[in-house]
Amino acid sequence: MLEVLRGRELTDVLAIVTRYFGGVKLGSGGLVRAYGGAVSAAVEAAGVVELAVWPRLLVRVDYGVAGSLEGLLRLREDVRLAEVGFGEVVTFDLACADAELLASWVAGQSAGAAEVEPAGSVRVEL
Repeated sequence: MLEVLRGRELTDVLAIVTRYFGGVKLGSGGLVRAYGGAVSAAVEAAGVVELAVWPRLLVRVDYGVAGSLEGLLRLREDVRLAEVGFGEVVTFDLACADAELLASWVAGQSAGAAEVEPAGSVRVEL
């Protein structure tokens, strides 16, 4: 089972096979093939997702800029918008591939009115 995962270069994966029959009719080679086949079938059925660790940012803007900025953020492939909060200002909680590049882009889109704050990092699906 582990060799199937290694062969496909998968990480951060757990494979479990439940054996309901306790006999030895398959033999050890048969069990290896059966378990490996089960893991291969499961990987094929589930698919594979690539993960990356991206910087997380909080972007705060006034309501006048928020609508157009949100639309533009949702169009970017290098941004994952997690949440939009509405309070005194609008807060975008997002992850991006390049924090400095996005902060510069946001400043341009908001005419310098946006506040961008680093907020750690997050794993995202690519």
